[in-house]
Amino acid sequence: MTTVNTGAPDAADEPTAQQSAATARSSRPSRAARIRRGIGMVAVIATGAGVLGLGTGVSPAAAETAPAHAGWDGSRYWFKNSQGQWRWTSHYDVYLARTGGGTKSTAGASSGTKSSGGIKQGWDGSRYWFRNSKGEWRWTTHYDVYLARTGGGSSGSGSGSGSVASGGSVASDPDVETAVQYALAQLGKPFRTAGNGPDGYDCSGLVQQAFKRGGISLPRVANDQYAATTPIKASQLRRGDLLFWSPDGTARGIQHVAIYLGNNQYVEAARPGTNIRISAISSGYYPAYMGRP
Repeated sequence: MTTVNTGAPDAADEPTAQQSAATARSSRPSRAARIRRGIGMVAVIATGAGVLGLGTGVSPAAAETAPAHAGWDGSRYWFKNSQGQWRWTSHYDVYLARTGGGTKSTAGASSGTKSSGGIKQGWDGSRYWFRNSKGEWRWTTHYDVYLARTGGGSSGSGSGSGSVASGGSVASDPDVETAVQYALAQLGKPFRTAGNGPDGYDCSGLVQQAFKRGGISLPRVANDQYAATTPIKASQLRRGDLLFWSPDGTARGIQHVAIYLGNNQYVEAARPGTNIRISAISSGYYPAYMGRP
């Protein structure tokens, strides 16, 4: 029997059972489309389950190795959120808010929540570290504050890598030690011809500005700086003394100056193309003169 469509609205063809099945198959999403849809649902669920909007300065620890402990790791502060997941922030106030940590110290000293691993009392290249009365690590950029908190404890001389070098105890004169620490705080800054800081220095500019911080006035040029010091011998060298190099071996010919740190080391602004650094006295480049400011 043949079915004829008359064109009337109520006479539209009714699909046969075979046509219904074919239509259902053609309208069903392909296997690939179903997989893509499933992946999208997983992403939506994962996003919903994640911690979003943690607050300014806080980031998830996705794809990063979990830290060994909470606190400072050298570049950021780590903590666990309420779900026990590791999170980090570079903002100390945010870290305190998330962990309910301690308060900042007063008189120029700030909280340091780094683990004790790797921290040593004294100068680390950018700040002075010490423990407070509770045994917690704190830091300050002010040498006088550091001395007040430690009772005059020693601060090793800094090194280019940021670790505490074995430069011995602080200089016997606190003004000289202030100069030494100022020079160490400039480590890594570029040599700049005729530079007086703060972005770059030449050798005598670094020395003059460092001792100025200690209240000691020195001339601007290296050979004049030697003339302003008390000449000493190598056997008399101590932390904070000045080393001078002269290509022709005369005091008038002095062209380079550096600050002695102890243990055969000195801090210097060497030459164009280098950064302020710590060097070691060597037989191939031995200072011709030495003086005490």
